[in-house]
Formats: sequence, structure tokens, C-alpha cells
Amino acid sequence: MELFGIKVLESNWIDINEESIQYNEVEFLLESLAKYNDMTIEIQNDWKLKVWNGDNEVIDEFYLIENDEFREKLYRKYPL
Repeated sequence: MELFGIKVLESNWIDINEESIQYNEVEFLLESLAKYNDMTIEIQNDWKLKVWNGDNEVIDEFYLIENDEFREKLYRKYPL
């Protein structure tokens, strides 16, 4: 998955529905999010990410722009 030309994660197993896209067994390409590797990531239509663990529980929710590493790459790519 790529956003604004920044590669965020890779997954070979994707489910799409009306409300979100689900990436299964992900590998994050941002070091700060590597702790979520091999988990399921749901990206909702408003770009909120939900992290699901193996017990089918949401363990974290955030917007990618809240992540310092992503924001730094974004601003470096598109300076203000």
C-alpha cells in the first residue's frame, strides 16, 4: 500500500469491502510500525488504520499522519 508516493506496507492477501480495505499478514515498510508486522491492518475510508491481533481484537487505531516517521517522509517529499 502506497500513500502520496510513500510505500507504507506490503501484503499478499487483501480483502475489500464498502467500508474498508483489510491487509492481512502485513509487512510494514516504516520501521516505527514494524511492531505490527504479521498482523491484520484495516484501513477505513477516512484513512484510519485499525490493527487487529491474532485473537481478532483491535489493539490499536491511528491515522497515518499521526506517525512521526510517515509525516517526516511526507514533508521531505512535499516541503511546505
